[in-house]
Amino acid sequence: MMPHKPVYEFNSVFAPSIREYLAIKEALGEKVTLPGNTLRQFDRYCLSIGLEDAALTTELAENWLLTKAGEKPETRASRISVLWCFARHFSANGGKVTWRPTPGYAGRQKRYVPYIYTRGEVKNIFAAADSMPESYGKSRFSAVFPAVIRTLYGCGLRIAEALALRVKDVDLENGFIFVHAGKFGKDRKIPVSDSLLQYLKGYYKDNANFIGVAADGWFFPNAKGECYSQRTVYDKFRQILWIAGITHQGKGRGPRVHDLRHTFAVHALQQNVEQGKDIYTSLTGLMVYLGHGKITSTEYYLRLTAEVFPDFLERADKVCARAIPEVVCYEE
Repeated sequence: MMPHKPVYEFNSVFAPSIREYLAIKEALGEKVTLPGNTLRQFDRYCLSIGLEDAALTTELAENWLLTKAGEKPETRASRISVLWCFARHFSANGGKVTWRPTPGYAGRQKRYVPYIYTRGEVKNIFAAADSMPESYGKSRFSAVFPAVIRTLYGCGLRIAEALALRVKDVDLENGFIFVHAGKFGKDRKIPVSDSLLQYLKGYYKDNANFIGVAADGWFFPNAKGECYSQRTVYDKFRQILWIAGITHQGKGRGPRVHDLRHTFAVHALQQNVEQGKDIYTSLTGLMVYLGHGKITSTEYYLRLTAEVFPDFLERADKVCARAIPEVVCYEE
């Protein structure tokens, strides 16, 4: 059983076309969460102004885009992109479209630089999570949250992947976690370290009456026995950072809970080099482990590792010797 699929309601004059557009995207295996949320906002706006003519005009689009004051350029570009993709579908099926987005609306954005936690900071985060007061009522969040945090760091999972784990997906006997339909729709089987495996065994044993034994039950359930929302984890993680003495730079600037995944990758590469393992083999294994679609996504961690551990490249060169060729000419 997969996580609950979001259900969107559309009621404006564009509703039938929006539903058709999202259904086609979903049938092609594409995720519809972002376009669904964005088009729901557009649909509600059209409904609020009493729009009766199903024509996507420049005035309509621009007025809707102005509804969010102080919006970040990247957020605005995302809304424009979603609306433009829908507009092309709408036009191709006979709809009237006179709006065209301004060229360059999605200019190159500055890439977020991941925050790599030190091993000391990771220990402080674990300690802060463990120090949370006991939950009230049926909630076991004080027990679930520390387990989620350790799984994110120990397995390099995306937050959505961790929260979507079912009891059947966590093989405590053989030490594996199964991720179903992760990013890009990939399934993968992840080996769990001995220390994390022992922790998860203890977590399950202590909370078995709350988690249950049903194979399709959530491994990290909320008080209602349902899947925790990512927002709940994000908000609580901010508090944990404060308790751990790690300064948060503000919205969109981190550190973030997702940076535990980046930290896992950097620490894994650094540890492999220290153990004398080939860097290319490590990268390939890490790519599969993280569920990346291409090796270039994983290679990004080489630079991050070198920045965090200045002697990394020197050690890697000694380990790999002639395995890493000298780059004579490079073209993007």
